[in-house]
Amino acid sequence: MVRGCVLACAMLLAPMAQAAGPFGKIVVGNWTGGAYTNDATGAFSHCAVNAGYRNGTRMLTSITADFKWLIGFAHPNWKLKPGSTLKLQLVFDSQSRIDVVASVKTANLLTIAMPADSQLINAFRHGRLLELVANDQRLSFALTSTGEMLPALVECAKQSASLRGPVNPNARPDGAAAPSQAEIQAKAEKKAVLEKTRDLIRTRMLTCIGREGGPMLATDEKAEVVAKAAMIFCRADVDALAQAIIEIQEHDGTRRVDREAVRRAATQRVQDVVVAQIVKSRGEMLNRRNQPPAAPPTGNARPISPSL
Repeated sequence: MVRGCVLACAMLLAPMAQAAGPFGKIVVGNWTGGAYTNDATGAFSHCAVNAGYRNGTRMLTSITADFKWLIGFAHPNWKLKPGSTLKLQLVFDSQSRIDVVASVKTANLLTIAMPADSQLINAFRHGRLLELVANDQRLSFALTSTGEMLPALVECAKQSASLRGPVNPNARPDGAAAPSQAEIQAKAEKKAVLEKTRDLIRTRMLTCIGREGGPMLATDEKAEVVAKAAMIFCRADVDALAQAIIEIQEHDGTRRVDREAVRRAATQRVQDVVVAQIVKSRGEMLNRRNQPPAAPPTGNARPISPSL
């Protein structure tokens, strides 16, 4: 049970909450750990070590693949609020006081960023005693072999850069919990509404462009010029269509959306479609002009007026 808690805490010290490992083994003084990979991609994620103390707390230290440091503290009896932050003090050797903000990862684990060139990491490397102060509570930790442990983690990160671990097809790259069935259904319903809105806007836009561009079909202007002119008159609808496409892509949430790039691509796509329709309509007009006149209608038949 203790080992399972240790491994879970070591994994949570990385930005990706889902991780596989440890791979290899780091043993420096009372610190033990290894390398971990991202469960969703298999790529190297971080190296982490931990040490247990008599007060029941475990202290953890990790370095990520891009060489960012974290320290963490875990206790099985803590009842913290995940996602919240805590203002704490770290006191080194009863002299140096450093104010920090801790991120609560789970009900019994909190982490603190430790920039590579900060006073915090220097005090952690050279200090002998660390006291964690939260309100009226104070926990003490002997800093054994931290001067040797930190370089060992750096070496672990360097050697593990090309490490590949197993990939879990059900894991999410951001480490978030899998969505519930109700959340999946709600997301699907919202996407359906967004797509219906997009289709309505597209129909309205094409109707506007057809109305504005129709009188210009018989001119000698190039199809691209006619399309751009018609789109100027219908700019509000063109922009609304681009915005609808952006909202759908952001709703999918698979990657960050470059709004300006999507807007440009959508506008260009509209122009390409309009140009193609203009070329087609002009070809149909030319064919009708070259056809022999039709026989006059008989009976109750009515002539058909060509529509653009």
